[in-house]
Amino acid sequence: MFIFYSALFLVLLCVPNSMNASTFSDNFNDNDITDWEDRCFAANWYASGGMVHGSTNNSPSILVPLEGYNCFNSTVTVEASGAHAFGVVSRLSDEDSGIIAYVSPDNNLARIRLVQNGQLGESLSSLSASFPAGEDYTLSLNCVDDQLTFSISIPSIDQSWEFSATDPNPISGLSGLLMGDESNASWDWIEIDGTGSVNPEITWMITDDQSLGNGNFALEPGETIDLDIQITNNSDESLYNAFAVLQSLNSELTVIQDYAPYGTLAPGEASYASEDLMVLAPLVTPSDEVYPMRLTLMADGGYQEQLLLSLPVGNGFNTDVESGGDDCSWEALEGGWANDWHISSERNNTTAGQYSFKCGENGPGDYSDHHFGSLTTPLINVPLHSEVGFWMWIDTEILDLPAALDGGLVQYGRCGQWIDLLPVTGYTHEIATGTGGPFPDGSPVFSGTVPWTQYNIIVPDELAGPGQIRFVFGSDDTGSREGWYLDDICIEVPSSIEETQNQGLVTTASLSVSLNPFVSSVTFAYQLPVFGNSTLEIYDISGRLISSHEVSSETNTYSWNGRNTSGEQIPSGVYLAKLCGYDLTTIKLIKL
Repeated sequence: MFIFYSALFLVLLCVPNSMNASTFSDNFNDNDITDWEDRCFAANWYASGGMVHGSTNNSPSILVPLEGYNCFNSTVTVEASGAHAFGVVSRLSDEDSGIIAYVSPDNNLARIRLVQNGQLGESLSSLSASFPAGEDYTLSLNCVDDQLTFSISIPSIDQSWEFSATDPNPISGLSGLLMGDESNASWDWIEIDGTGSVNPEITWMITDDQSLGNGNFALEPGETIDLDIQITNNSDESLYNAFAVLQSLNSELTVIQDYAPYGTLAPGEASYASEDLMVLAPLVTPSDEVYPMRLTLMADGGYQEQLLLSLPVGNGFNTDVESGGDDCSWEALEGGWANDWHISSERNNTTAGQYSFKCGENGPGDYSDHHFGSLTTPLINVPLHSEVGFWMWIDTEILDLPAALDGGLVQYGRCGQWIDLLPVTGYTHEIATGTGGPFPDGSPVFSGTVPWTQYNIIVPDELAGPGQIRFVFGSDDTGSREGWYLDDICIEVPSSIEETQNQGLVTTASLSVSLNPFVSSVTFAYQLPVFGNSTLEIYDISGRLISSHEVSSETNTYSWNGRNTSGEQIPSGVYLAKLCGYDLTTIKLIKL
């Protein structure tokens, strides 16, 4: 598969093979829940007397098995008691979104409801009845495709109720225990009967025809792209004569070719279809619009599963925070940690502006201790050869240079997996040993006291496509300062590279450079005639050759690490770069 054209990667939530069934149960008689984890709001979960107990001042709080019993069609049954809100969760995703079903005796109410990103969401169905407190309830949530059924019974008084709802987004997920604003709920046992057990998969979608797209890895308004979707069979049985049908869940985005055959997929096998899918973006679309899609996978024996994905249309991202957060979001990254991100009018970098993002207390107040929170862009297209640019003002605790107690860093995320990005000039500090904060010892971060300064990050070409950028701030448990401000965040292709990228068929050579002056590395953009090749040579100001690199027409960028032929970092100064064999102007480089 060629990835030098417009490419898109997406999360495909691989739901289980309905031919495989499995059961999980725990009666808590060992008084041990170390193999469970809490999700959403932090709560006091503990086991004693052969039962799980919980209390919380927040809603909702969820406890799921650490092993990640992940299923699509399932029935989760518990015996539980409580006063305010206690019940079960099913189809819980990594983003803490799923289905919850609970009973609230003090409100005489039972509900099937969504939980979305850890917060209470839409109520799908409700039942009003006289639910007594202090009784042992048997609760059972049955999920079959998009149909949900919640059964409630109290054996001691021989009463029972049942009602149903429709799941608006049926996917696979975890099952477990639920409570909300509860002083002391308890669960005696849990049993989960599910069909299959698999984890979410990350799958590439790749355009393979440059004549349709413009080759920048971003699906833009009015553009048609071919898609290759890789499917991984995580079941224990082969899928015979497998094929998939792609649907757009928004009528504005058009699927031109919706059928993709996969043949036989053996257990554990990952395969692309033998034919491409094709999508047409609307000619006019709002900035950074994200379109939901569904891929239905089918095979012999009645196998049918749905895989959900999101497809952004647009190119890059830009916010000065003046008109709001531009769909950016902020959250604590783990339960029990603080999150202080918000929109602030305390400091600003935009000309004639008023607002910026701040990680810290409202007004001039300091950030919280035990902080681990992020500011995240929406799902966007990060085009090929793009850069992340932003202005920041920071005031945080340090020991000395380079040791920091608190600080922030920048990450790139695709499909829920995040990697650290490195600014062109590097980070200012490293996390000191044994701080107790969320970052590992030695992690490079922005820290200390820095006035408004612009920073740039070159996004590696292999990360081009749909993704997110997030700014993560962490602090230890003692001491704080004013915090971290961000403004004028921009993700785009530098004009020197973009112009070269859009030239079409190359008949003459060209050479340009971005981020000049540079500190540690510099990226050249070049074009060579078809099947051409050359040597990129770099000289010092006296004309002495210090570095040379072979380049060809098969690629159009080269990143030089600022080292000479002996592998040593060159000193600050003026240098010259040229392409051998072509009559081009020599480029002047400035090393800081």
